[in-house]
Amino acid sequence: MLNHLDRELLLAINGLFRAYSWLPEVASGLALNPIARGVPVFVPLVILWFSPDHIARRGQMTLGLLGACFATMISVLLQKHLHVNIRPAFDPSLHLYQAVSLDLSVWDRNSSFPSDTATLFFALSTVIFLEWRRAGVLAYAWSFVTAGICRIALGFHYPSDVVVGIILGGGTVYLFTGIPPVTNWVQGHLERAQTRMPWIHAAFFLLLADAYNLFPGLQGVMRVLTRIGRWG
Repeated sequence: MLNHLDRELLLAINGLFRAYSWLPEVASGLALNPIARGVPVFVPLVILWFSPDHIARRGQMTLGLLGACFATMISVLLQKHLHVNIRPAFDPSLHLYQAVSLDLSVWDRNSSFPSDTATLFFALSTVIFLEWRRAGVLAYAWSFVTAGICRIALGFHYPSDVVVGIILGGGTVYLFTGIPPVTNWVQGHLERAQTRMPWIHAAFFLLLADAYNLFPGLQGVMRVLTRIGRWG
């Protein structure tokens, strides 16, 4: 029954492309353009990191960002090893409206469960929400449209993929930031590292830059380590 509902929701959302000729271009722009998709999420993170009102809570932000990284890596690993659903766009039995041209050969994984994009964007939105409620609500809403609805409409994911990504991303951030002694310990180390803050700021920007495109750098490091482990 859940599979049937998942399929019907996907077809209903994708069917809007046939009803409104302007929607495919809009959905493609919002879902695939990094600037359109990322600005309402990544800009508040930078503002919060350097805002004087939130410097005392960088420890919580640090743990939240690490949680977002961890959740996204788990999502990617589940896609690679837990083959629940093939991406809808690659399933010819669905007869989806193809708004964008997709080549299966260029994808390193064709499983869609859970959505790694939804995992990352809702994890980062949770980091923002914990520090800045209004911006967090905006980030949640924008992520729901761009990393959720638009990517479902384009056939990248089933609705259940997005729902699990939301739970995984948001839940992991809450888990990482939900232990005050750990947060205080990290904050204390950051405060004692004032002479090394330029290096910490650089690491923060590198993390955001890698996160902007779903951690291609970190995924590359993981692939190398996996090969080394196999050779060993």
